[in-house]
Amino acid sequence: MNTLVTNQVTAFVAVLEQAGLPALRVAFSIAVLVFLYAGVFIFRRRHQFFDRDPNVENDVPAVRHNREEEILFVWAGMTLVLIAILYQVWTA
Repeated sequence: MNTLVTNQVTAFVAVLEQAGLPALRVAFSIAVLVFLYAGVFIFRRRHQFFDRDPNVENDVPAVRHNREEEILFVWAGMTLVLIAILYQVWTA
């Protein structure tokens, strides 16, 4: 590839990165805040979501606990991924 074209493309990518970085910071900051709010919302209403359901057969405490753990693990994993991306965006 021509050196002149390579230098122009590199400069163009650098300008795009500088222009897009603040938007990425705002977007991922909002995403982390929304996920944290969703976690607080689920935690505050956990009894409504995960308590005994009289319409379900064999709804024992172990099953209810497993349902709660599934939601918690997925939420925690997704939140950690978003925080890691947010950290990378803010340190760039």
